[in-house]
Amino acid sequence: MAERALPAGDDDPIPTTSPKHPEFIPPQPPPPNPQKLILSNSNSSTATFRSGTYIVRVPKDQIYRMPPPEHATIVERHRGSGVNKKSCSYCCLGIIAFIILFIITLVAVILTMLAKSGDPKFSVERVVVKGKLGRPDYNVTLEARNPNSRVAIVYKDGGGASLYFKQKKIANGKYPSLYQGSGKSKEVALVLHGSNMKLPKEIEKSLESSHSSTYKKGHRVSLSLNMDIPARMRIGTLNSRSRKFHVTCDITVDTLAKGTKVLKQECQTERK
Repeated sequence: MAERALPAGDDDPIPTTSPKHPEFIPPQPPPPNPQKLILSNSNSSTATFRSGTYIVRVPKDQIYRMPPPEHATIVERHRGSGVNKKSCSYCCLGIIAFIILFIITLVAVILTMLAKSGDPKFSVERVVVKGKLGRPDYNVTLEARNPNSRVAIVYKDGGGASLYFKQKKIANGKYPSLYQGSGKSKEVALVLHGSNMKLPKEIEKSLESSHSSTYKKGHRVSLSLNMDIPARMRIGTLNSRSRKFHVTCDITVDTLAKGTKVLKQECQTERK
C-alpha cells in the first residue's frame, strides 16, 4: 500500500527533498546586511537608509572627535592672558611716560627756583687792627645771611676783598670758600693785609692814639669794603651756573685802636 505524505506541521522540519515534491517550501533568503546602503535609484542623488546600527570606519589620520570642555577653558584663558599682557604693557608705558614728565617738570621748577633765588645779605660786625703801624692787618668779621628758604649757597674759591679809605686801597685779602644752608646765617672772618703804600694821616692818628697815654676815643674813620665773591645756588644735587656777587659795605668806626666799635654800616649786594 502506498504511503501517503502528511502535511507538515509548524513544528515539522522543512523538507529538503527535490523541489518536484508537491509540498516543497523553498527556503527563505537570508536577511539583508544592515551595513549595506540600499539606493532606491542608482541615478538618483537621494539616498535612503534603513534603520539600525551602522559602523563607519574612518582612516586613523582622518579621525575627528569633540575636544573635552576643559580645552575651551584653556583657550579662553590664553586669550585673556594675551589681552592682559597688552593692557599691562600699555600701563607700563603710561607709568614710564608719567615718570619722565614728572622728572622734566620737577627739573624745570628747580631751575626756575635757582634762577629766581635771592642774593645773600651781608653786615659788618667787628673791625680789629693788628700788627705794625706801618703795615697793619685788618680783621673784619662779617655776618652772611642766606634769605632763601629752599636754596643753599656755595661760595667758591677765588673770592677777593679789598679795604678802602677815601677811595684808596689800604688792604686786601681773600674771601673764603664755604657752604651756607638755606635760611642760615654765618659768621665770615676776613684777614686783610695792609698794602705797601703809606697810610693816610687819619689812619695813622687813629692807630697812634691807642699807644698814647692820653688815649681817648673820638677819631672816627670811614672805610669801604669791596668784595667779589663767585658762588653757585644749590637745591639738593642740582647747581645753578656760576655767578659772581659784588658786595660793597660802607663802614664807620669810632677808632682803629683797641676796642673798635662799629658805629654805622651798610652793605649792598649786586649780582653780576
